Amino acid sequence: MRISAWLTVAAFVASMLLMAPASGARADGASGYQPAPPDEVVIYTHRFKAEEFEKGVKRVEEGFSAAQKALGQTRLNYFLVNPSNYEVVVVSFLSKETSVDEWHKYVGRLDLLKELEPMRREPLILQRFQVHAVTTTGK
Repeated sequence: MRISAWLTVAAFVASMLLMAPASGARADGASGYQPAPPDEVVIYTHRFKAEEFEKGVKRVEEGFSAAQKALGQTRLNYFLVNPSNYEVVVVSFLSKETSVDEWHKYVGRLDLLKELEPMRREPLILQRFQVHAVTTTGK
């Protein structure tokens, strides 16, 4: 079951790259970073206790976005939730100028992880990838 879950996450990342808007365009109309080879991608999976799920989702979305901004990182995040399994998956694309290692050592991130620890039912799962290709299809 665990292998199929990893394949599902990997398939999602591939589909997000395929559906990514044109460079510089976002769904909300603002300009922003868009992934390109060989940018790094990190997938973080948080599995929360049922009673902590809503609070965990809010802290993950707001806390990590604020910490990334405070560090001055350029990135694109997809926050995915699976309420039936109390999971939050963060797919984070990092620009060439952004360091994964710097982020993983950043005190703002580490403090938030300490806050989330008692809310989780399992340790954080982290996977690192590299953008290989970005394609789009259309009429």
